[in-house]
Amino acid sequence: MPKNLASLFLAFITFSVCGQTLVLKGTVRGDEDGRLPQAHITVFPDSIHVTTNTSGQFVLKTNAGKKTILVSFVGYENFERTVHLRRDSSFSVTLKTKVDQLTEIVVTGDRHTQEDIFDANQTSRHVLTRDDINAIPVLGGEADLIKTLQLLPGTVRGVEGSSDLFVRGGAADQNLVLLDDAPIYNTSHLFGFLSVFNPDVLDHVEAINGGFPAQYGGRLSSILNVRTRSAIPEKTHVSGDVGIIASRLFVEQPIVKNKLSFWAAGRRTYIDKVVRLTGEELPYFFYDLNGKILWRPTQNDHVEFSYYSGEDLLDYFRDRNGDGRGYTTTFGSGNSSQSLKWNRKLKQHWQSDVSLLRTKYNYHVTNIFQDNQLRALSDIEDYGARVLFTKDSIHHTGTFKTGVEWTHHNVSPNVINTSGSISSYLESSASRGRATNEMALHAQYEWAPAPRWMLNAGVRGSLAATSNKTYFFPEPRVSARYAINDNEALKFSYSRMAQYMHRISNSAISSPTDIWYPVTDSIRPQTSHQVAVAWQRQFPERKVFVSVESYYKSMSNLIGYEEGTNLFLNADFQSKLIQGKGRAYGVEVLLRKDAGKLTGWISYTLSWSWRQFDQINGGEWFHARYDRRHNGAIVTQYAFAKRWAVSVVWEFISGARFTPIIGQYAVIAPTLTGADLIPIYSGVNEVKLANAHRLDVGIKFKSKPDRKFQWHWFAGVYNAYNRANPIGMTIVQDETDGSLRYEQPGLFGLIPFLNYGFRF
Repeated sequence: MPKNLASLFLAFITFSVCGQTLVLKGTVRGDEDGRLPQAHITVFPDSIHVTTNTSGQFVLKTNAGKKTILVSFVGYENFERTVHLRRDSSFSVTLKTKVDQLTEIVVTGDRHTQEDIFDANQTSRHVLTRDDINAIPVLGGEADLIKTLQLLPGTVRGVEGSSDLFVRGGAADQNLVLLDDAPIYNTSHLFGFLSVFNPDVLDHVEAINGGFPAQYGGRLSSILNVRTRSAIPEKTHVSGDVGIIASRLFVEQPIVKNKLSFWAAGRRTYIDKVVRLTGEELPYFFYDLNGKILWRPTQNDHVEFSYYSGEDLLDYFRDRNGDGRGYTTTFGSGNSSQSLKWNRKLKQHWQSDVSLLRTKYNYHVTNIFQDNQLRALSDIEDYGARVLFTKDSIHHTGTFKTGVEWTHHNVSPNVINTSGSISSYLESSASRGRATNEMALHAQYEWAPAPRWMLNAGVRGSLAATSNKTYFFPEPRVSARYAINDNEALKFSYSRMAQYMHRISNSAISSPTDIWYPVTDSIRPQTSHQVAVAWQRQFPERKVFVSVESYYKSMSNLIGYEEGTNLFLNADFQSKLIQGKGRAYGVEVLLRKDAGKLTGWISYTLSWSWRQFDQINGGEWFHARYDRRHNGAIVTQYAFAKRWAVSVVWEFISGARFTPIIGQYAVIAPTLTGADLIPIYSGVNEVKLANAHRLDVGIKFKSKPDRKFQWHWFAGVYNAYNRANPIGMTIVQDETDGSLRYEQPGLFGLIPFLNYGFRF
């Protein structure tokens, strides 16, 4: 009897221990890239599967006993370990990079694999890494974040080579660009042909075109969340790149092991030096400086301080007569930003993120001729703070986020200083400076109410307070996912957005002299409603992902200006501003292949974009300037050997629209000495430029992967078949009969490039 009782007691104890519910949590890192979001953790034999959050952390519940833990992430070797769990446990895993994988030619654009995007309920989202950006052959071979985004569906570029983004029928100023939480107001260098983002410092880039989470707001069309490197390295690393347009250098250095480190990066163009070799002068250059300090005081705290400064400078003197009395033009524009972020893991699976930020953008233009001087300048400076609390998902029971943010805008829109005889024609003046406070409170909850359903509901309350008026808008957000089966899903999203900062421009594309202007008593916030529906399917055995998405967006209080208005030298431009309506709709298709020797994607967008202003076009609806009906791209990379890879990009886009002169009529001149010809215009944007298409080719050769000093050569051709794609319209008068005709000048022909990169 005692023996039987002992056996029964032992069985009871074993059952009790094995049936006990335990919490297992941890962090997943990469040996080169720091914490890995959306890494997969599977526990056997329970078949429990979770993924890490944006900080590379996970939490799951399981029973006590013998467990096998498998951790995996694309591009890294799997980690597998068998453990005996008897109590709540935590551990940290560092995955090793697969040395047989050519990461430079991966084009998934995603730390988060397409399977993870498929599993999430969010629509209209893309993620890129620096490897994706470096693999694309672009203008001058200079890797560029914006150029890569332009190859994805839903995004339309401006003129040939420009770094503008027009997302789902919106204007270029309707994109919120964040660099480590700090807004960047001017994203371009080289007068729009390169972006301000040094690819060496990027960790990952998230582009959201719809289905916006409640934590984001302030713009109508898209959120571009750019994150720089945030891992504390184990040893010193140096990398660099030398190209025909610019060179860059990156250095990261640990100070206290696993506690404190910093990195710094610089980039400068030497177009001025290259042009000088041809006997010409182009006294222009730009530079970028990036840096970050990383500090981990405890296992639960991570602190980052980020710094960015970049500037474009031009100093041009021209003496036509050779008498030393020519004219001088100087130009400068630049961004600077600083942000301090503190991430802390709290109890009960909560974590907090606190950010303080400052950002500034300014430009100045000076023209000097003899005793005459004309100087125009403008600047905007923001200070802000953000707090975000997140309760992580525990075995898919739900995720909750809430937070608050505040931004103070100081704007000096347009200041004009004149001296000399020119001051009698153009007096010095200044637009009234503006100060605006923008605030928001938001919350959202994501959960799975049924096995096939995933829902996300959130709300954002935003307001902007001027000196005399306060605007408030509720911004509800909702998204849903229904799993048809394991490899096929339907998604839906609705978002309302409000925008309190506007960019005013005479140009059809972004210009360094564009004016940023906040809401006022008479200039109301822009608002939008957007609905998106998506069908997605994955083919796991081939690593192929297919998405078809449709959207409709209505917009109110869009900014325009009366026809004939000169904004650049006009201190009273606000009186010329008008507001109207817009609508946009379309279908986006994406097919991506993520594995094998041949990888890449095919994208296609069919879209419409309309505008309506009571003061323009007789109050009738008209096509937006960048209503470009068809937009598609084919992006492929082929690894034909372990050290060789070729990249090919072909893109097609319908022509931009413009308003032509269709006739003229004569009227008697006011002086009664002749006749003046008055132009007759068509309806607004009734005619479009010719379609544009281009082929870019690049080939990369790299060193053996086991060498300490890594290098690569990247050579190729931009615009391989030498097509001069149009950038605008000019009116040319025939020399024989005096008749007028339109011509569409191109900008770039075939341009070869060669880059050398290294890392050790």
